Amino acid sequence: MAVISKIIKDNTASIQIRSGAVLADIIFDKNYFQIRTYADGDFEREKGAKQNIQITKEKVIELRDYLTKFIND
Repeated sequence: MAVISKIIKDNTASIQIRSGAVLADIIFDKNYFQIRTYADGDFEREKGAKQNIQITKEKVIELRDYLTKFIND
């Protein structure tokens, strides 16, 4: 498991959207929140997760603040 230790807000890069859709699942317990992504159409998740992100409660709060700013701007 690779837990995110720091979130850096990049003000210089632009977002590059790639074509196609991605599936995601989430799971959490009292210590961690996890997001896993899968290729579009892999509803059974047979091909394995492309990316796994694990976040502590502290980082979830920080991420929530960024998401709130994104929603409100």
